[in-house]
Amino acid sequence: MVFYILFLVNFCKRIFYNIDIKTLYMAYTGGELNELNGKMGISAPKRSVPVMKLIKIHKPKSKDALVELIEYHKNNKCACGVVSTGTVKEFGERLFESQEKYWQKNKYTLGECIQWEYDLFVVQSLKGGFIEKNAISILKDRLSNMIVEEAKGYLDDVLRVDIIIFDLNKNIIGGIQVKPKTFKNMRPEVQLMQSKQNVKWGHPVWMLYYNRDDTFKNLNALIEYINNNKAVN
Repeated sequence: MVFYILFLVNFCKRIFYNIDIKTLYMAYTGGELNELNGKMGISAPKRSVPVMKLIKIHKPKSKDALVELIEYHKNNKCACGVVSTGTVKEFGERLFESQEKYWQKNKYTLGECIQWEYDLFVVQSLKGGFIEKNAISILKDRLSNMIVEEAKGYLDDVLRVDIIIFDLNKNIIGGIQVKPKTFKNMRPEVQLMQSKQNVKWGHPVWMLYYNRDDTFKNLNALIEYINNNKAVN
């Protein structure tokens, strides 16, 4: 019975995304498609959808709910102010169509491109929200002589800060941006834009990276650094 249910779920996904069954299990958003996506700006928030903002406002409980939210914000005006320029499927189509311009040929199928954008916008974004909350929980425990809070509003949406670290008098020590390790492979202009937004805050912003298995890459080193440099900024 379980096998039959899984078969039906996968069959429905194949119809909706028009992909090969093997691509259903892809959850890796690195590699050549990451390069293509970055160079062509397919997933840039202004050219697609500010998905993390969407998640924080509407708090979707499942992948399907997030897919529907993205589509809804393409076709409808929402009080939250988030606008999507397309659906997940359309983002994948844009990625597929950009291959000819970038590589002068198609290296990947339409299905693989749609699946890659699905993994980026849906799977990884939902995971990123969970990982961010996990980071806050760990930091609260490990930085018990400080105050750790989730960044919100302008600080999060524009200045790209996820977590704020205060001293016990609520003076700002600095902030943290939580990113997958693959962010280091993003095109230089994307990383520069991130840094420029961080600088506008006027306080130090540190990067906390996580691996493909959701473990934090530099957590211990970052905690040690913050403890040794906790002067108010």
